[in-house]
Amino acid sequence: MQYRRRVMGITVFLSSISAFILYAWLLLASEWSMIIVKYTTLMLVACIVGIFAWLGLSIAMTKSKSRSDGEHLK
Repeated sequence: MQYRRRVMGITVFLSSISAFILYAWLLLASEWSMIIVKYTTLMLVACIVGIFAWLGLSIAMTKSKSRSDGEHLK
């Protein structure tokens, strides 16, 4: 069990390093650097807007606590 977790951890680590190297090469050394900047910006904006959308949905779907004893009148 521990062996499988270690192999999975090393795989994730090496994949992350490889993805960063590929991203750096695409950004700095390839002819597609402007497209990479545009897609990266698009993904960042989509993530931020997605977080706000999720937050708004969570607020809208959460049931409010019912107040008793006339607390809402105070």
